[in-house]
Amino acid sequence: MKETEQARTRRRWITLGEVVGIAALTVSGLSYWDSHQERVVAAKAKPAVARAGPLLLTGSLADDGARIDLKPATGGVIQTQTIRFPTMVRADAVETTGNARIEATWFDSGLRAALKGHKLHTGRRRLAVGIETTYVGNGVAATDRAVYDLGYSLHSRLLRPDAVAIEGVSLVRRAGGDLAAQVDTRFVRSLPPVE
Repeated sequence: MKETEQARTRRRWITLGEVVGIAALTVSGLSYWDSHQERVVAAKAKPAVARAGPLLLTGSLADDGARIDLKPATGGVIQTQTIRFPTMVRADAVETTGNARIEATWFDSGLRAALKGHKLHTGRRRLAVGIETTYVGNGVAATDRAVYDLGYSLHSRLLRPDAVAIEGVSLVRRAGGDLAAQVDTRFVRSLPPVE
């Protein structure tokens, strides 16, 4: 039996249709592979997302211990700070902008009142403070909340109250939750025995 011209043409069109389909599938696959390679190259070239990094404050004493100037140990710029003293020492927080520091006059009378009736010995002591700092590190703004120990000493003076001199500052721990409560708890635990 001889094939008709029409049947041969139909087979030729089916074959041509298959060839076009395979070509379209190949072009589509190559296009997908090419776009995937571009994304891989772009991801490798893209810099990592910048992070501010953890903040560690250090201090330098000024005015014979009447003030400690605070700065980040690992770089960055401090924008604002909220400093919380134990409630027994000072009920309200102190806020600074740009000029990060702690001054003895902010807490000295409250500290003397809180320590009244406790056995005090000469030497260095620690006062818990909570510091919430807004800073810029690696070009990124961030906030750090931490409990620090503020080192201080009391110096007797004739006919005047004891002088408080700041000695230094050290990180105790990062703080989440109620910063004021954590400072109060640490302060109460550090109080000397009652006379």
